[in-house]
This record gives sequence, structure tokens and C-alpha cells, in this order.
Amino acid sequence: MLSIVGSLINLIFSERGVKILTIVALAIVVRFLINLVIHNVVQRISPDGSRAKRIRTLTSILQTASLTVIFVIAALMVLKEAGFDVTPLIASAGVVGLAVGFGAQTLVKDMISGLFLLIEGQFHEGDEVEISGKKGVVKKVSLRTVTLKDKDGVRHIIPNGTITLVSNFSKD
Repeated sequence: MLSIVGSLINLIFSERGVKILTIVALAIVVRFLINLVIHNVVQRISPDGSRAKRIRTLTSILQTASLTVIFVIAALMVLKEAGFDVTPLIASAGVVGLAVGFGAQTLVKDMISGLFLLIEGQFHEGDEVEISGKKGVVKKVSLRTVTLKDKDGVRHIIPNGTITLVSNFSKD
């Protein structure tokens, strides 16, 4: 046990250890700066807080995506600095990503369509719309689905990737 602690201390104070700590520190700083930029952009888009749900969703998506990218890049840099060959890891990640991409085509289609629905603001929660032949009030808009409630109280959950025509009865 003592030898493991000694090895870790030697690694931390070696040149490699200093580089690893620098990579981690830079990743944290970059993450903070990106969150700051996202926050400032959101404040410019909607300074009074209108469209709050839509903006919260988009902000969350951007922050999660940036965190994932920063974490993966920093982890690969740390592994390389620690002496691991990351080339096979990157190659296998590419193959796995391709397989997941083919397997999750409809999910990706739904999410991309949902992102554009949120960005474009074609309709909002509370609007009366007709989507895919179903007419009702929008109860929820997420990245993957839109939930409508019709006049009979029936909830319809429509995947965003299947939405081709929207009739909005609440817009001017």
C-alpha cells in the first residue's frame, strides 16, 4: 500500500505529473469559460427571461455537449501523457461511434429535429397545434418528442423526427 502511494507521489511531482495536472487545470478553465460564454449569449438572446423553458433546454444541451467534448479530449491527453498508446483507443471509438450511429438513427433524427424545433420556436407549450393529424394543446416540447393533449383529454406523444407539417392555431 505504501509503495502505491509513493509511486503516485513520484508521478505527481515528475515532469509527466506536472503535465497531467496542467491538462486537468486547463480543461477546468476551458469548461468554465465555455459556460460563461453560453451564459452571456443566453442573456443577450433573452435578457428579460422570456422563452425561459426553451432557453434552459438549449443551454443544458450546449453545456452537456461541451463538457463531454472537453472531458474526452482531456482524458485522451492524460492517457497519452501517462504513457498509454491512445491510437487504438481512438480507432475503436470511431468504429463504436459508427455502429451506434447506425443503430440509433431514429433517435438521432428525433433529437436533431427537436433541436431545430426549439431553436426555431415554431410552437411553444400552451399553443394549439395540429401535428401528424393530431390536434391539441402542446403540453411538452423536448429534444425527442412533443406531447399534445386533445380536447377529449387524450395525450399524444409524437417523435420529433416524424413531424413534417405543423399547423399552429395560436400564432398570428
